[in-house]
Amino acid sequence: MKYKQVKKLWLGKFVSVRDYELTDAIKKGGLLIEHDGEQMKMSVEDIKNIVPSGKFHKAKFAGKIQSYQLCDITWKPSNTDQIELF
Repeated sequence: MKYKQVKKLWLGKFVSVRDYELTDAIKKGGLLIEHDGEQMKMSVEDIKNIVPSGKFHKAKFAGKIQSYQLCDITWKPSNTDQIELF
């Protein structure tokens, strides 16, 4: 599972994730996003339904990634009071 920590929400309700991070999360079996002590888990099926939108951004440090698009995900933190069973 890929871990991503975000410091702020866009418009108070969206988490912005880069498209290549989603591709990496699919390979690793899911995505765990953390913001302000709360967490949100996304399965591979959920990630595959996300479509990047908007313009392409040029990478600041061009290595393998030359440009990327942002994917805005509605922030829905999980209930951390319950124990998750695997």
